[in-house]
Amino acid sequence: MSVDIGIEHFLFVKDIEFIVYISAIVSIAVFLYGVYLRIIKWFGGIPKISTLNFDFKRFIVDSLGQVRVLKRPGVGSAHALVFYGFIILFIGTILRALEYDITLKFFGFRFLTGEGYLIFKFFMNVGGLIAIIGLIGLLIRRLGFKSRYLPDTPSDYILILSLLVILFTGFLLDSIATATYRLGWIGWADFIGVSLAYPLLSLNIDLASLYRGLWLFHMFISLTAAALIPYTKLGHMVFGGIFNYIFIRPYHKSAFRGYRDPETLVDEKGYLGALSLKDLSWKERMDLDACIKCSRCTDACPATESGKPLSPMHLILELRKVMDKGDFDGELVPNYLEADILWSCVTCGACVEACPMNIHHVETILDIRRGLISKGEEVPEDALNVSYNLMRYGNPMGYDPMDRVKIIEELSEETGVEIADESKEYEYIYWIGCQTVFDPNNRNIARSILKLLRKAGVDVAILPEEVCCGEPARRLGDELMYKELVEMNKENLTRYRFKKLIVNCPHGYNVFKHEYREYGLELDVVHHSQVLSRLVKEGRLKTVKKDVKATFHDPCYLGRWNGVFDDPREVINSVVGGQLIEMPRNRENSFCCGAGGGQMYYEVKKGVRIGSIRYKEALDTGAKVICTACPYCKIMLASESKGEAEIKDISEILAESIED
Repeated sequence: MSVDIGIEHFLFVKDIEFIVYISAIVSIAVFLYGVYLRIIKWFGGIPKISTLNFDFKRFIVDSLGQVRVLKRPGVGSAHALVFYGFIILFIGTILRALEYDITLKFFGFRFLTGEGYLIFKFFMNVGGLIAIIGLIGLLIRRLGFKSRYLPDTPSDYILILSLLVILFTGFLLDSIATATYRLGWIGWADFIGVSLAYPLLSLNIDLASLYRGLWLFHMFISLTAAALIPYTKLGHMVFGGIFNYIFIRPYHKSAFRGYRDPETLVDEKGYLGALSLKDLSWKERMDLDACIKCSRCTDACPATESGKPLSPMHLILELRKVMDKGDFDGELVPNYLEADILWSCVTCGACVEACPMNIHHVETILDIRRGLISKGEEVPEDALNVSYNLMRYGNPMGYDPMDRVKIIEELSEETGVEIADESKEYEYIYWIGCQTVFDPNNRNIARSILKLLRKAGVDVAILPEEVCCGEPARRLGDELMYKELVEMNKENLTRYRFKKLIVNCPHGYNVFKHEYREYGLELDVVHHSQVLSRLVKEGRLKTVKKDVKATFHDPCYLGRWNGVFDDPREVINSVVGGQLIEMPRNRENSFCCGAGGGQMYYEVKKGVRIGSIRYKEALDTGAKVICTACPYCKIMLASESKGEAEIKDISEILAESIED
């Protein structure tokens, strides 16, 4: 809170000016030293500019704009009020310091005068008031409305109360100044100062003495709070609100850190991924300091809700303790983390979406998984079997690859869609994928898609053979197997000429679209929901409406990770009209089916199944058809069904309603 400099005799600044400057310099030095200590831990020294990736747009929109904070309206609004309130006060304090220490002292003039000064005072009043309202809101939340997993310690209350003390003493100082010499002319601009001035005058006390003592206290607590920012929870303003938004990962949020030459790295280090803290990237270590302990990630985590041992917040905080301890070489598992914590993650991205500090919990988890896979220890047996099946059979389930060839031929004969010929060029190649081609209940997805594309006159072909896209290997942490599969598919796909690749599995869609490029294959990838939605809009697929209530489950890798929300809903609405009922958790806030992160093939047998929670949520809508746009999701939801509702892919419900 700034102090009016028009009453130097009252403030006795001249008498203690030297002490004020020294105190400010010490405060700044302590602050900068705290920031320096964290930077050293992140980078192992002072970073080179060339190693950093900047995104000032994201900083302005998400951090300064508080976009991610406001996703949670109640507590988000309170935090935004505190944030903007202190921003206003900080700018005002800087302006006053510039006026007093620069323009007045060296050039003999003030720039905050007349109408400009009145506007300045008004904004300082508004800034302080909204900050107080926000802090009281945060305090009320902690006292009666905090979420289940929010940490609640004395330090949290001390922090809020300290900030309130700074604001209240600032307002009291301002009201004393107003009561002393500007009560007759300040008016509307200092509405809080004026309202408090009259009660102060009625007390008949020595305002000058009160002012001097209160000013010293206010200065001391303000400078102390500023100095301690990097050492307390307030550090999130710098490490999360600034650094973690300005410095970004150089790839899509769903495309995790890869290795151009993993074999050489294995030869040099003996492993891939992160066995210890030193193996994490500088951005991952920066994430650890950005955490504000708001519990939004854990509140949103399906593993946590289902009773698994993973809490994204506690994982980050535990790793931060390791960093604070300085143990960069000690093995994280089992010294600091239980392996089941890491294997509980379904990589759904709910934590990343919920985090207001731009922390990427999932990438850190996958990096440590890679280390465990490389080490060959603390890995679920079923997860190891996936790698074995991929190596021997080219699919994660261990089916005979010749069965895939036969099924593809049968689908081609049944639907009239030709098998790709290297001598021809196509608009689309349809990638069927392992779960769709091998699972008898999912095979109808491929059949429906091909019939619909054929009906709409789309120029499409299917490949004579496929191997796994590699997504299960990458999410489990087997980077070497992932690279091998990518190279095989790269060689196969580049033999054919086509414009776009249609993929019906969001996991395959994501890996082809965002992760193959690191191995030199750039593809124009579309999800089948996007193609079908366009064909319906263009009138190339005409539907007969069904009188049935339906709901839609957003697949994590289609919706939250890739932002495809409307296309599948448009397909469903073309069939059921206005009878699409949304689940409470939908779109970017959707709840996972439980199959991601490789858990289609293994399971941490603790708590309840994630899919059972989602299936019940879908049933509670009263829908008789549960639609999804992912073969993984269809399998998981169908495994919970006892016939209460039909589980269908959007292609199936559309194909059933097409006019002949």
